[in-house]
Amino acid sequence: MSDDPVTRYDLLIKGGRVLDPGQELDGVMDIAVTGGRITKVGGNIPADSARRVIDASGPGRYVVPGLIDIHTHVAHGAITPGVGMEGCDPDAIGVRSGVTTLVDAGSVGVANIGVFSAYIQPNARTRVVPYLNIGSYAHTMPTMIDVNDLAEIDPVAIAKCVAANPGLVQGIKLRLVGPLVATHGKDIVSATKAVAREHGLPLMVHIGDLSARRRPDPHLLEPATRFAIEQLDAGDILTHLCTPNHGGVMDAADRMMPALLAARERGITLDSALGRGNFGYRVASEQRALGLLPDTISSDLTAAGETFHSLLECMAKFMAVGYSLSEVVRMTTANAARAIGAEHELGAIAAGREADLTVLDLVEGDFEFVDTKQEVFHGGFGLRPVQTVRAGELIAPSWGTHPWGWLPAPRSTSGAAS
Repeated sequence: MSDDPVTRYDLLIKGGRVLDPGQELDGVMDIAVTGGRITKVGGNIPADSARRVIDASGPGRYVVPGLIDIHTHVAHGAITPGVGMEGCDPDAIGVRSGVTTLVDAGSVGVANIGVFSAYIQPNARTRVVPYLNIGSYAHTMPTMIDVNDLAEIDPVAIAKCVAANPGLVQGIKLRLVGPLVATHGKDIVSATKAVAREHGLPLMVHIGDLSARRRPDPHLLEPATRFAIEQLDAGDILTHLCTPNHGGVMDAADRMMPALLAARERGITLDSALGRGNFGYRVASEQRALGLLPDTISSDLTAAGETFHSLLECMAKFMAVGYSLSEVVRMTTANAARAIGAEHELGAIAAGREADLTVLDLVEGDFEFVDTKQEVFHGGFGLRPVQTVRAGELIAPSWGTHPWGWLPAPRSTSGAAS
């Protein structure tokens, strides 16, 4: 006799189409949660066995592992408004957007990363994983350049930070942006890698410099990008794969491609990180045709980009490129968890795991998107969050990123054809 009727689950998500590509799950089933962990995954779990029941059935509705965004900027309160690059409230782009885990991709340097453990993480319902920018004062002043001088890479201060704040710094971030990269790019990469390896931390490298087009010889960035790719080790992340900017991998595809393929073979994660300034629709389409698929989709959201898109809209953009729902869910769950070394804890729906889940709707329509170069393109699907479960806690989404809500803009009569 089944013990289900007398079992008191805290939460039961019932009748949803469970899609977990990392475990090859795709079908209607129920998920029971007790004590913040998934207790059971299966069919026909009685509704009266749970204290709270969520009906997740319906056309287009899916239950997926809690979404993971491995490139965001959530140093909320660490950067003075109007002076530096303001970060998002982590819950606004996290649990209130259907996302359960965020990586802060180097919003701040060693001068003020302490704000995460003192203020941001204790007050966020979203799991926040901080990466340290190699530039001591990165993004805190009115410039988008992280390293203006090699002296701003301070291994001694970083070592003191790591020692005094165990577990705080989960990775190192380097942005290959600014004039110094053109002249001392290899030195910057080598110094940053040395810091990451000293502390046993993964290295995330940003490629693509939007500001380079205003400099006399932007192609000087290419050697630094290629050198960085060659220097990355298993567990490191190359971010902004689909950038159309100088310093991206399509700047000199014939020279970059062998290094990229070799990097992937070594276990490097190729991350898309769209943002406002590093996604080209044609670049992403060409890469798909070449078989150069990103491992992960991330948003690169800052406060300035919150009304522009969300992680879900980034996923919809890749569906417009031609990727399936299963592929984009894999990129933001199983692949994302593996990218941050958390595949044994996150990114899967399984009994015993912490109950991080996202209930979302796949909506068919005629939607319009805009890339970094202001090229308009179109897609047939939008995604919107319905409920977020973070460590067993049910959290409703906010209104959405646009005035009309979560879905992408409908096709306009004036928009160019994709």
